[in-house]
Amino acid sequence: MNLLIDTCVLPRAKLETVQIYKERFGSKIGFEFLPMFDLLTFEANLKKNLDLFSEGTLFFHEPVWGVEHTAPKGSIEYKKSMYHILMTKKYAEILHPTDMVYHLNNCRVIAERKDEMLRTSLENLDEMRNLFPDVRLLVENTGTDADGCKLLDQDEFTDLCRDQKFDVLVDVGHANANSWDIYKLIMDLKDQIRGFHLHNNDGARDQHNRLREGTIDFDRLLPFIRETVPEANWVIEYTRPEYHGQLLLDDIDWILKFMEL
Repeated sequence: MNLLIDTCVLPRAKLETVQIYKERFGSKIGFEFLPMFDLLTFEANLKKNLDLFSEGTLFFHEPVWGVEHTAPKGSIEYKKSMYHILMTKKYAEILHPTDMVYHLNNCRVIAERKDEMLRTSLENLDEMRNLFPDVRLLVENTGTDADGCKLLDQDEFTDLCRDQKFDVLVDVGHANANSWDIYKLIMDLKDQIRGFHLHNNDGARDQHNRLREGTIDFDRLLPFIRETVPEANWVIEYTRPEYHGQLLLDDIDWILKFMEL
């Protein structure tokens, strides 16, 4: 079990701010690196700060902006996605992450195209496995009812992961926003869960709030996760740079107490 911080909380294209957390916590934390090659300054900044990710636990989160795995091969959306994926592959070969998070979809779901969208995404997942043979791909429960991007309900997601024998990353915030039974989800997939995205919300919107700001009771959930899936990694996934700095430092201190019990 390791604690990781997703880099999407950092000021955009300023990866040097990772140093704040490395200096405070050292090897106690790792990072989930989120590529943002849609930002013009991102790659140049990454090149200057590669050494910050060369030691310790490292996940990649595949790009979100510009990537759509339900887009069929040959489409404009697919070609845009492949640009971002191949850029990510370039740096995966330098940084050697152990795992990478995969989104089945990022776009709104059209009900009559749902089966087709899922089929295409699974085909693209096979392609991703070929592109990243040394990286374990973790399929995440993505999309919410509120944003119209939920491709699968809880039973469908569970059945798919079981049938396909996926390695899984459970996003507890997404599950909460969709009124899923998080405890049942964890129990049903406990042998396949390799990690958790941890953030909070109001039970309806995907707000990525701080852990103690929302309707998820992390005082109850974290001990359950630790007991049920003791080897899984925990990723604090805040998406708002205003949480960067002292607020995140305080939350890391708080969550480490659960991990050290």
